[in-house]
Amino acid sequence: MLDYRIRTFLTLYNEMSYRRTARLLNMTQPGVTQHIHFIENYYGVKLFSYNGRILTRTKYAEILKRHIDSILSEEREIFSEFSRKEKLVLNVGATKTIGEFVLVPTVREFLKDADHSVNLFVDNTENLLRMLENAQLDFAVVEGVFDKSRYPCHLFKKEKFVGICAGTHPFAGKSVKLEEVFRQTLIVREPGSGTRRILEQAIEEKGFRLDRFARVISVGNFSVITDMVAGDQAVTFAYEPVVHSRRDLAVFRVEDMAVRGEFNFVYCNSETGRQKIRLLFGEESAPAENTDA
Repeated sequence: MLDYRIRTFLTLYNEMSYRRTARLLNMTQPGVTQHIHFIENYYGVKLFSYNGRILTRTKYAEILKRHIDSILSEEREIFSEFSRKEKLVLNVGATKTIGEFVLVPTVREFLKDADHSVNLFVDNTENLLRMLENAQLDFAVVEGVFDKSRYPCHLFKKEKFVGICAGTHPFAGKSVKLEEVFRQTLIVREPGSGTRRILEQAIEEKGFRLDRFARVISVGNFSVITDMVAGDQAVTFAYEPVVHSRRDLAVFRVEDMAVRGEFNFVYCNSETGRQKIRLLFGEESAPAENTDA
């Protein structure tokens, strides 16, 4: 049970405005300031500072936030223990590639036990990490790039990140130059998704940006993306399991751009997170020792 002043800290951390924090908590701005000063005095650190008129978080605010996230995760587990019935319910987050093309067999196997249930939230990386911080998930499985210094995590698996086109496309099954690919219409996930980030990073390493493509179309659903790619002359980039989902898609390679992306387990509390991962994926999925990525 956290001190009520921690709620003030969390709200200010998210809102980055004393005025909005006061309004949301039905407090005065001096009251918010008093709560923050109390915490700063208690720990002997500065949590927030102004850069001109812009409020910024200090490194100590980031450290405190990570510890609070872990405590909230433990508290959620306590409530779960107190209210536990016969059924085992897991709240799992997954980015869209993983949720749509990787996890289904694992979830089906888990649900063969009539006392097991899963709430599976499929969303982009940013939203899932926010849900973790708010103690809405037991753990998440995310693809691509995220700030590993902020969250306990460990590797699930690595997958090839490939070009995908229709089976009838001239690129199908071939290795092509990046300049040839730039002449295509690219269909890509929305900003904030792990898939988009890894593609942007791979392109930037070659000295380009996504706007180098002839046309870029953003779509937030992989089923829609694969439909569009299979039916038109557009291309996309994704993890290889996406290709195996349908027969009318094919892989192409980009010369000198071999990319393998990570699928990582992410959680807020190391011990409870690893326990929940083992329940769904088995003992080998979450080693007890500290092997965080």
